Amino acid sequence: MSKLWVIAFKDIGEAFRSRSIYVFFLVSLFLTLSYVTTYNRFVSSLSSQEAIINYSRGFMNSLAYILPLMYSIFICSIFANYSVILDKAKRTIESLMATPVSIKQIWMGKSLAVMLPSVAIGLSISILAYVVLSLVFVIPKTHIFILPDLLAVLSALVVVPVMIFTIVMVVIYIQLVIANPRIASFVFTGIFVLLVISINAIGAQGFSLNFFPLVYLGVIVICALVSLLLSRSLTKERVLLSSKI
Repeated sequence: MSKLWVIAFKDIGEAFRSRSIYVFFLVSLFLTLSYVTTYNRFVSSLSSQEAIINYSRGFMNSLAYILPLMYSIFICSIFANYSVILDKAKRTIESLMATPVSIKQIWMGKSLAVMLPSVAIGLSISILAYVVLSLVFVIPKTHIFILPDLLAVLSALVVVPVMIFTIVMVVIYIQLVIANPRIASFVFTGIFVLLVISINAIGAQGFSLNFFPLVYLGVIVICALVSLLLSRSLTKERVLLSSKI
């Protein structure tokens, strides 16, 4: 287990030295402002205070479900570049394979190196965005601070991190076994776009907010099963062969 964490923290340290992390904060600001625009436009069409409070409560709860996932998935694409791609580019993956560490531990360690900082930063930015939006835009219209529902909090703190980890496991596997690991970065981009479109579609169809955890749990089950199947074909020989092509 200690070997697994050594691998994870090494990759995390390298990722935080990248300037790409600052791009994430700019994109996060843009995405947050887009939600502000939506909120202001809809609230301006409401006439009663009760309607404004009810809409604001639903809006803030939806942010508690959406923002942690959206921000975490997006920053995953940045940290993934330093988990396997850098090792293959510097040819250090061969040295790692020569250590008394199993390929499963390497896979797990590199997945943690992507998931842990992504979820930590994603949650931090989400909490900050939630508070700022409440203070600047929601409270002046509702005159109350709206706390997210317990299910939304549990989803952000438990369900989303687990889902991010299962997704990352699949993507890191792709990076380990293919000759061009950057292709896996496009997988993150595709997942990010797909999630944004799906989330907006769910909201547009008027589904209950409780539907989000069910979708997240479904993704966890699918990715976990895929990871289990992929683990049977992951070997050091296959990783080394992909590094030399």
